[in-house]
Amino acid sequence: MDIVQPVLVLAGRTVLGLLLSSVFGVIGIGVAWAMFVFFGAVSHATLLAFFMIGAGLGAGLGGYIAFFRFDWVPTAPMMAAMGLTLLLAGMGGAWGGFQFGANKEVECCVGPAVTPITYTAIGATVGAIAAALLMSIVREAKIRRGWSKFHTLAANPAIGTPSETEPFPQ
Repeated sequence: MDIVQPVLVLAGRTVLGLLLSSVFGVIGIGVAWAMFVFFGAVSHATLLAFFMIGAGLGAGLGGYIAFFRFDWVPTAPMMAAMGLTLLLAGMGGAWGGFQFGANKEVECCVGPAVTPITYTAIGATVGAIAAALLMSIVREAKIRRGWSKFHTLAANPAIGTPSETEPFPQ
């Protein structure tokens, strides 16, 4: 049971992260489209850059929300580094997804079944969730091996247990 619980928690956070990152990534693309239209930009490259940045920011935010742990409070620089890493991973995934989708071979006189913008959203989601999952696995390994101690919340029935690393006060 000691090894099953973290695996199930990470699986649940991954599923929640995929859902949140997908939704926020598509919302980010919508916001990017609105910015493109209302700011009067005319370049196609600007539109694509807005799409990639919007999808990456949305997917990174979704991954950050899904993988944020409320049972311990990390330091502010650690939270900022985690957020920045997920945002950059989302934007990198969006760029990679667009590059993959834009290079698909399309038959003559037929549009693509899946547009490159769809691949942009999928790439942003995969990039952000992969980075979040990797950071969570490393964090769990550090906690299980006792390499790091976190500032835990006070033991309160409304909050729950303080952490796996520290027992309840006697």
